[in-house]
Amino acid sequence: MVDAAVQAISESGPAGWSLRELARRAGVSHAAPAHHFGDKTGLLTVVAAEGFALFADELEAAGEDFLKVGMAYVRFATEHRTHFEVMFRPELYRADDPGLGAARDRADEILARGARTLPGGRDGEETAAIAAWSIAHGFASLWLSGALPGRLDTTPEDAARPVLKLLFDRDGAT
Repeated sequence: MVDAAVQAISESGPAGWSLRELARRAGVSHAAPAHHFGDKTGLLTVVAAEGFALFADELEAAGEDFLKVGMAYVRFATEHRTHFEVMFRPELYRADDPGLGAARDRADEILARGARTLPGGRDGEETAAIAAWSIAHGFASLWLSGALPGRLDTTPEDAARPVLKLLFDRDGAT
């Protein structure tokens, strides 16, 4: 069901499908989704929780170099677009869900740890974290919407690298 939901969201957005349609796609009874998830919001909560868990895994795999973490952020957004679009729309899901909260908190901690390494990160950790998040998330969103000029000439990661280096890379290394 979750895979069917991700596919449906990628085709028609988070509002363009029904639980009955997903049940048909998944080959289960029309009552199965309601039994397992309660309603569409419950299913979107599972999609968001899965997304935050995948996101945290990608961020963690990037290691301690915060430029690489920023690149992992952009890569995740472009490779897991459907999850990304649901994760950052809390009106779609139950933000107080414990499983979702745990996955989101894990991703947040990885980002906060990296933000501490930025100039001003120790004293203004929250400000540094918001700045880093804004740059990586904003770049990813602009890329996904097709709003960046000349974006078709390169990969999202190659296009993001010089932008993210402005904030994340203090020693100037690539």
